[in-house]
Amino acid sequence: MKRTRTLLVALIISLLLAACGNDQPQVSPQSPENTAAHTATLAPTPTATEIPPLVLNICIAEEPVGLYRYDGSTSQAKQSIFSAIYIDLLETEPDTNRSLFFESIPTEENGGVLLQAVPVKVGQPVLDAAGNVVYLAEGTLIEHAINISVANPVTWNFEQDYQMNQFTVTFKLLPGLKWSDGETLVAEDFVFSYHLAERSRLGHYQWALERTNSLIAVDEQTLVWTGIPGFVPRHLEDILWQPLPSHQLKDFSDAELIVSELTTRIPVGWGAYRLVNWNAGNQIVLEKNPHFIMAQQGIPAYDELVFQVEPELEAALQKLHNGQCDVLDKTYRLEALEKSQLETLSTENRLIAENWEPVQQLVFGIQPAAYDDGLYSQWTSERQDIFGDLETRKAIAACIDADSLVMDYLTEHLPEDLIPPQANLPSQSSDPNTWLEEIGWILTSGDEGMLRSAQGVPNVLDGTYLRFNLSTGQSLVDQRISEEIIDRLKACGISVTKLSMPLAELYRPGPEGSLFGRNFDMALVSWQPEHLDLCQMYTSDQVPSSINSWVGTNLAGLSSTDFDEACWENTTWLSGEDGQDSAVLMAEYLPAIPLMPHYRLWVASDRISLPEDSSFLHLWQFSPAR
Repeated sequence: MKRTRTLLVALIISLLLAACGNDQPQVSPQSPENTAAHTATLAPTPTATEIPPLVLNICIAEEPVGLYRYDGSTSQAKQSIFSAIYIDLLETEPDTNRSLFFESIPTEENGGVLLQAVPVKVGQPVLDAAGNVVYLAEGTLIEHAINISVANPVTWNFEQDYQMNQFTVTFKLLPGLKWSDGETLVAEDFVFSYHLAERSRLGHYQWALERTNSLIAVDEQTLVWTGIPGFVPRHLEDILWQPLPSHQLKDFSDAELIVSELTTRIPVGWGAYRLVNWNAGNQIVLEKNPHFIMAQQGIPAYDELVFQVEPELEAALQKLHNGQCDVLDKTYRLEALEKSQLETLSTENRLIAENWEPVQQLVFGIQPAAYDDGLYSQWTSERQDIFGDLETRKAIAACIDADSLVMDYLTEHLPEDLIPPQANLPSQSSDPNTWLEEIGWILTSGDEGMLRSAQGVPNVLDGTYLRFNLSTGQSLVDQRISEEIIDRLKACGISVTKLSMPLAELYRPGPEGSLFGRNFDMALVSWQPEHLDLCQMYTSDQVPSSINSWVGTNLAGLSSTDFDEACWENTTWLSGEDGQDSAVLMAEYLPAIPLMPHYRLWVASDRISLPEDSSFLHLWQFSPAR
């Protein structure tokens, strides 16, 4: 019996093995030499072809420290990432000029901008006639409402009821706007970020905050901004706060928001891409945002966007050449390259020059802080009042000839097709040397050779040499420009000593700092606050002093009511009307000589198709070349 069971088990196993062998190709035993001739070849099983994602690779020289909007950091690396996860709130659809964010851009014509006369009372924040934010008190000089037949400006007192103009702007969000996490973007998100800006106490936001009376979310799609009486916004950008996702962040404290991964490393946005991976020191990976307002139109064209961190320019250029990178962003400071290098680079790629604020300016030290007590005397003051005379400043400007200086510089350092547009002072027709003689700056012989000295110059002691210091930073551009300025002034018999210093020292806060402490002769500076027009930098309210904690932009110390009124009258046009050109007003009073915008260069491979208005802010419009 035992033997029978054993045989039965063996039989079952053999049948099972035979059955398994039926799923395999059957090959008869062959001799080695005949195997190749008789072995069967099986056709591969067809598989679906997987289309790889379309990737745009961007090389950056450095990565941002973080991506929180209210941490005070404004690095170029941060702005490059922002251009992917956000778009400009006032951006319009290509070819249609329709807003991508609002039902329409607010104007007076469509009812989005309302100007009305409102009564004002003591203690209320208003903008006075000089453009200062003040608390209304007896004696305050204000602009009366335009619909009241009263001469302007008037001095406010308690005996009459006065009205001032107040602007209200209503923004209507497009329906269906989404954050990149799929949640609805609402008006309350703007109010949320507005209050964050209030609490941040960052100087960058103070100008707009001080001029805002209220910002209210009427409903999910309606946002209403109201300014303080007397304030006329120049641009809508001045009164718009970049929203943050209140649904995600409202329960965080301010201290938590500064360090949270949700704000610093993986912020949600409303732009064409959303951040999915950040490998520190290596790359930042973004994918197409399915909730982008133009996603249904196939925008953006690229499925993925990869920022590759490559600190070395030579290595980045090699990656551009071999296809590892398609774009080199502005963190590489390509503008520092020689013209020949830029021309070589442009033979196989597309170089783009973008005008970036700040504006480079040559500032006259008109009113040093030491003169503020009004006791200046040419006999006792430590520094003679060389720049207090407008005609002297104009003659010096004629010696420098800003237009030709800028053009000479750009022609020397940039390929012709990259030279950005200029906005300099009108050219002076008078011969500067003759002009200086007429003022009283006479060419005399001295230890330094022929040098001009004062003979009858207003408020300047006779015999004072036309000699002063030029304070400047240490960048290559500043050094080149300052040396050319010195050479041109020398040809006019003016002696200038260059004082180069690190930016931290040059822009040191007042009263100790040279610039903000208004303790310099002439300075080459490179900055312009985004909310101020050029002339608005030099209104009386902007003079650095103890009143504004020494942070004003009017380093020259120009104090002119006529200049203030002309500037504010001609630069506060919300509806897009053009007032008097700021350069003309600057030429008339000359607190500073505008030189040129600081341009930034970036480069894109010919593999990339760029929009007509090529700007890194239009990253969402980049597409593969056809």
